[in-house]
Order: sequence, then C-alpha cells, then structure tokens
Amino acid sequence: MYSRRNQDDHLLNLGRKATGAGLLVLLAAVLLGLYLNFPAVGIFFFALFGFYIGMTSFWGIYNLNRWFHKYRYRLPEPLWFILKVPVFVLGFFLGIMLYGIFQQFVLLLALDDGSGKPGLLASVLILTPIIGPRFADYINYSPYGSQKKKP
Repeated sequence: MYSRRNQDDHLLNLGRKATGAGLLVLLAAVLLGLYLNFPAVGIFFFALFGFYIGMTSFWGIYNLNRWFHKYRYRLPEPLWFILKVPVFVLGFFLGIMLYGIFQQFVLLLALDDGSGKPGLLASVLILTPIIGPRFADYINYSPYGSQKKKP
C-alpha cells in the first residue's frame, strides 16, 4: 500500500510522475511533429527529445522547488510567490542539463533488489504511470526488497 511517509514509495511515485510528464510531452511532440509535417524519422527524434525534456525538467523543477520551499516563511509572501517563477525556470534548465536524467537513471538502478530482478527494461515499465503498478504486481516486485520469511 502506498504511503507518503515511506521513502521507497515516495520515490517510486515521483519516478512515475516524471515518466508521466515525459510521456505527456512525448505525445505533444508527436502531435506537433505531425502538424508541422515532419518526416517519420523527424517525428521519432522530436518525440524522443520531447520525452527527454519532459522527464528531466520534472526532476529539476521538483528538486529546486523543494529547496526553495524552506524559504516560504522567511520571505514576505508576495516576494516568495514572485520568486517562484525564476525558481521554476531555473529548475527547468537545471533539469535539462543532465541533472534530471541522472536522477531518473539512479532511480532505475535503485529498483534492482540485488537478485537481478527486475532488470532495466522491467524497471522502465515499473516507472510507467498506469502500467507500472500492475506490472510490478504481475512480476511480484516489491520496492522493499525480497520479503523472505525466516523459519
């Protein structure tokens, strides 16, 4: 069962949100590529670029916003709301500049429980927003590692 207080569940949820953001931008990139009459190869690479932008910018914005949130009660409220816009933009660019892909890759590697299960492709599927929880149940994956009972 998902709990916000459990760090494993929280990171898994954030990974699914990042992948979901990437998939939404991928869909928008495909539609924009079709609208602009790109060739099939152009649509493919434009969609990959859109997925990269969406996923990595999520991590940059999320982490920088968490850092800035500790100043919420130290700054006057109007100033804090005004400064959130540059923090959002800076997080977008920091995420794109390889910080976000590093965060997602570390999360993919962390899904491995030491027994070689679930593997990289299965980890990508686990981080997919709607399919991920069902696939994790199908392969009997737990983010808490193997739950072997002692005799």
